Amino acid sequence: MRRDTMEKRDAYFDNAKLFLMILVVFGHFLQPFINDHAFYNDLYYFIFTFHMPAFILISGYFAKSGPKPVSKLVKKLLLPYIFFQLVYSGYYTLIGLQDSFSMELGTPQWSLWFLLSLFCWNLLLHLTRRFSVKQVVIGSVIVAVLVGYFPIFDRFLAMQRTLTFFPYFMVGYWLPKTSIEKVKQYPKKWLAPILFGGLFLFIQGNDLINKYWVFGSKPYQDYLNQPLLGGPQRLIFFAAGLIGITAFLLLVPKRRYFFSHWGKNTLTVYLLHGFLVKGLRALDFDIEINTLEVVLLFAASTLLTVLLSSKRFGSWVAKGKQALQPSL
Repeated sequence: MRRDTMEKRDAYFDNAKLFLMILVVFGHFLQPFINDHAFYNDLYYFIFTFHMPAFILISGYFAKSGPKPVSKLVKKLLLPYIFFQLVYSGYYTLIGLQDSFSMELGTPQWSLWFLLSLFCWNLLLHLTRRFSVKQVVIGSVIVAVLVGYFPIFDRFLAMQRTLTFFPYFMVGYWLPKTSIEKVKQYPKKWLAPILFGGLFLFIQGNDLINKYWVFGSKPYQDYLNQPLLGGPQRLIFFAAGLIGITAFLLLVPKRRYFFSHWGKNTLTVYLLHGFLVKGLRALDFDIEINTLEVVLLFAASTLLTVLLSSKRFGSWVAKGKQALQPSL
């Protein structure tokens, strides 16, 4: 039975999710050092331009079966969010990153915004029952641009991020399976380094880019000297993300390899790696790293991703969801 399950899984997407998660972990480890060297800074923003958008697009692609029952979404996404929101709050209090334990559920702790946003994106799929998918895609882009002009949409319930990144989810939902097959089979893989190179040069030559460009978590007035330019800037970011996603998908191997099965448990990695990342940041090391150490940091990120992809850690997350389920 296990062999049949493995055969049904698409190795291409398992490989894609594994590589993206390595980039997520590496980006979080790299963040404290991005001011040590201009290249580290450019590399950081280069990665963040496409790695979460790619995850979101893939999530939308796998939502093609249509809107899911709210009860199922609560069990799959909202329960883990509540559990880890409380666990991280206790952990941050323990290591000194916050003054006291908080039961606040409306403002996601660090990376937990993704779970809350994924819950909302799946709820928003119900719009496709009243409008065409194309109309929802276009509407999502318009809303993503406009939402940045309204300060009321901030970190609460991750609404700014949710609406900013919703177009990627809808593009994935709309994307035909034949298009993915064409990408898999496309012979001109050399286009990917060219696209990545152009994207990196764009990041390198743009001094205006800051973390809120790529995080999409704040209204324009909070991070731009000229907030009116926020809309065009967000459209540029959206286009840059699609370019990065295209280049990445061109390079993903389509065959199953020894590492492919690690891509099944990327959500577990996403939820758990923050304990080590935030723990190290709490130590507040004042060090600089060289190029070799950046390479070693990437290797460590890969090893941590593989470790957290194991069944043992996956079962721990499942037990957390089950512990909360009776109370909801």
